[in-house]
This record gives sequence, C-alpha cells and structure tokens, in this order.
Amino acid sequence: MGWRATVSGPVAAQVTTSPDERTLYVSTLDGNVFALAREDGRPRWTATLGERVYSAPLVHDDGTLYVGSDAKKLVAISPEGAVLWRLEVEGEADTGAVFGKDGTIVFAAGASVLSVRRGGDVAWRFTAKGKVFTAPAVTDAGLVVVGSQDDRVYAIDATGAAVWSTNLGADVDGAAVIGDDGGIYVGTDKGEIVRLDAGGKVAWRTPVGGYVRGVLSLARNGDILAGTYGPVPHLVRLTPEGIIHGAFAIKGTGAKEFGIHGGPLEDADGTLYFGAQDDAAYAIDAEGGLRWRFATGADVDAPLTMLSDGSLVVASEDGTITMLLP
Repeated sequence: MGWRATVSGPVAAQVTTSPDERTLYVSTLDGNVFALAREDGRPRWTATLGERVYSAPLVHDDGTLYVGSDAKKLVAISPEGAVLWRLEVEGEADTGAVFGKDGTIVFAAGASVLSVRRGGDVAWRFTAKGKVFTAPAVTDAGLVVVGSQDDRVYAIDATGAAVWSTNLGADVDGAAVIGDDGGIYVGTDKGEIVRLDAGGKVAWRTPVGGYVRGVLSLARNGDILAGTYGPVPHLVRLTPEGIIHGAFAIKGTGAKEFGIHGGPLEDADGTLYFGAQDDAAYAIDAEGGLRWRFATGADVDAPLTMLSDGSLVVASEDGTITMLLP
C-alpha cells in the first residue's frame, strides 16, 4: 500500500486525475470535490457544490473540471479549485459527464440529457420519459447513447433529437459501453446484458442472474465484463456473441440489492480489478482465479482507477481513498 487518505464524506464516484496525474479528484456525498496530491494524498483544495456529488469529475486537457451535483447544477472548476461557472438544470445532475464529438460536455440531469458548450451555455437538450441514471456513451458517429428508468435506451444526434429508442422491458441504470465494431452493450434491472446494433435493434440478450446497475467494461479481446447484484453477486464475462464463459462470485447476503456495482479494469496481463459491496477490492487473474482481496472499511461502489504506472486508487463509502502500488 502506498498511502491512505480520508475525505469528508462517502465516495461513490470513480476518482479521476489531472492530465499529468499529479492530482487526484474525489467527489463526495457530502457535496464536495477534493483535489489530493498523487504522491501522498494530502489535500490541495476543496470545492463545495452544496449537495451530494455522485458523479466523477470530467477533466479537460487544459485541466478544467466539470462535475454535476444533486444541487441541480453542472459546475466548471479551474485546476486551482476556483468555480468558473454554474449551470442550473431542472433535475439532479448525478451521473458522470463525457465530452461529445464536438467538444461539448454531455451529461444527464433528471429525465434530461444536455449538451453544454465549454462556456456554460446549452447547445441542446433531450428529455426522456423517465430519469436518466446513466452516464452517456458516445459512438464513433457522434451519437449520444443513454439508458433510462423508462426501460429504454436512446441514441441522440448532434441536434438533440432521438435517432432511435429501444424498450428493453426494465430500468437501464448502468452506462452503455460501445465495442470496436459499433455494438452497444447495456445491463438492465431484468438481470440481463443486451447487445444492440448501431440502429438500436436487439442482437441478443443474456440473463446473468442479478441486476446490472453499473457501467459495463470491455476486455482487450472484446469480451463484455459486468458486475451483478444478488442473490449471488458475480463478476461475469461474456463473449461478443453473448455467451457466458467466466464468472467470479463474491459472498453475498442473499439480497437482490447487494452486489458488484460496475465492470472491472483490465491491465496488460489480463488481470481484472474491481470493488464490491462486501467492503473489498479484488484482483482476478486472466483465468478467473483470485489474485488478491484488499479489505476496505466500507462498500466499494466506485470503479477503481489505474494510473499509468500501474498504481490503483480505491475509493470507499467511508470516505477513504487508498493508493495501492504495483
């Protein structure tokens, strides 16, 4: 272990970094964003956003941060911690933002998806029929893909119009991931992982035994990786054809609301790293065997962060940030 630091509130969002990786950015559920020194975890500054922050800060190449909060605002923060502007929106901005193909900031707030120029003015707004609780994904063609609690997946073009929507029969609360071939993968509260083609048509749907509520991830070979909730939480690996060919179980409680929130990271050797609600982070080797389990003080719902030197940053809901050295 390299170091351990404590911030003022629970952390449910992935830790992000400055472009040079010298600073780590941490969002907390008590409404703050912290900048921590990468070498020892010491605080550099704190920005107060006024309400819970579930979203990971999005960092531009120039160091500017963009982060939403339950105060119904998207906020731009300078690399020195000064608030540059606040954009008021109609719903809680509690999902991560991404950059669109045109350089705008795209994020969800309540049932709306917004594209915002870097100066803080709205380029377009799309409204779904239910809350959008997924971070957007952007296709090579520039379409913004989101899931909603109206059971649908939407693809939105550069004018804010829906190109297509597909009803999957259950809430879509985890962000989509897009394959190199353009395939779109999402998880649902029906306990399925679904592949959609670029036009929104369902190619396959595979039951995985529990809610899939976090972002999916892709392995280097194109496999789809997902965490599931109970009654028996698993990390599941599927082929691009939808066939399960690997699963690693953690000890569950039998509850459907307990599990693994999101897909893992993969390193160059094929090792997978993820956190779970059993208060631990895990490393699983390429064959699916346990390499190590690191106990934390609380749930690890946030995806782990891997730095360029192989160090891992683990955030847990007791407000602890841990640097694990390679």
